Amino acid sequence: MVTIEPPIAAVLFDLDGTVLDSEPAYFESDRSFLAGFGIDYDEALNATFTGRGATEMMLVLERMFPRSPLNALPLPERVRLKDEAFLAYAPSRVRPFAGVVALARRLVERGIAIAIASGSSAPVIDIMLMSSGLDELFRERVSATEVPRGKPEPDVFLEAARRVGVEPAACLVIEDSRHGVAAAHAAGMACVALPAPGTADLRDFASADMIVDGGAAALDPDLVLRRFVWKSS
Repeated sequence: MVTIEPPIAAVLFDLDGTVLDSEPAYFESDRSFLAGFGIDYDEALNATFTGRGATEMMLVLERMFPRSPLNALPLPERVRLKDEAFLAYAPSRVRPFAGVVALARRLVERGIAIAIASGSSAPVIDIMLMSSGLDELFRERVSATEVPRGKPEPDVFLEAARRVGVEPAACLVIEDSRHGVAAAHAAGMACVALPAPGTADLRDFASADMIVDGGAAALDPDLVLRRFVWKSS
C-alpha cells in the first residue's frame, strides 16, 4: 500500500479514454472534420494530441498547417465546429469503461468526492455523460476551456480540487494520457495511469503512483481501493 499524507479525500477523473471509451470516436470525427480543411490527420498525429484540449490542438494545427482555410476562422469557432462534428458522430458509438465506473460508484459510497477534469469543452462533457447514463454520478465537472491552461499544465485538476473543497495533496487523479499524468504530477496529486493497450513507451507515465497494464478496460476497482489510504467517511 502506498502511504499518502493526507489520505485521499477526492478522486478526479479524466473523461476521454478514462471514463469513456471515446478516443477512437474522437479520432474518426476529427479526421473527417479536418479533411474538409485540407489537413491529413493520421493516427500518429492524433496520438500527439491525446489528453490535450481542443484549443491547444487548434493552435498546434495552425502552426503545422498554416495554409489551411481552417485558420481563417476565429479560434472559438474552430473549437465549436470540432465539437459539433464529434457530437454528431460519437454519442451512439461511445460506451463507459465498466471498471472505472464501478470505482467511481464505490468511492461515492465511501463518501469520497469525485469530479471530472477533462480537456473536452463543457457542452461535450455534459452531453457525453448524459448519453452514457453517467450524468447523475459525475455531478462536478471542469473543462480545460474554463481554466487558463490545459493539460499538461495542472490548472484543470487544481480547479476541480477547489470545487470539491479538497487540498491538492489529498486528491487522486485517474488518467489515460501522458499529458494528464504530467498535469497530475504538476498539481502535486497522486495518480493512477491507464495507458492504452499497446503503448510502447511507458516512461511518460513513470511519475504515476500506479500504472494499470491494459488501460481503462483492465482497471480493477479493488486494486485501486487497496493501493491508497482513504479518508474515513
